[in-house]
Amino acid sequence: MVERLSYVTNPDFHDGRIIAVSRTEDKVQVTIKGSNGKHYVVGFDGVTSVESESPEGMMLYALSEVDAGAESLRRFEFVNWYVDEPEKRQSKSHLGIVANNFTVADFD
Repeated sequence: MVERLSYVTNPDFHDGRIIAVSRTEDKVQVTIKGSNGKHYVVGFDGVTSVESESPEGMMLYALSEVDAGAESLRRFEFVNWYVDEPEKRQSKSHLGIVANNFTVADFD
């Protein structure tokens, strides 16, 4: 089975940064400061797993979405800007979330 990758959300996420990540039960909220300075909250519902390492402060290339292999679940990856530069300390940060769906709201 071939996973279909797509980039989702606002183009302002490119060059933006993750400001905060919070989790309660099956929900995760990720606060992002976009490249133009605008703030966004990405909310995930029906979260079944979170994989992360020091995501706060991570510079973003994009938010991608792929099939998670189970019906109704999607895997969301916050793609690190430095993913192609493994020698840099910043490249170690990552955030991946498996969830049913997501929403994006701006709050500026």
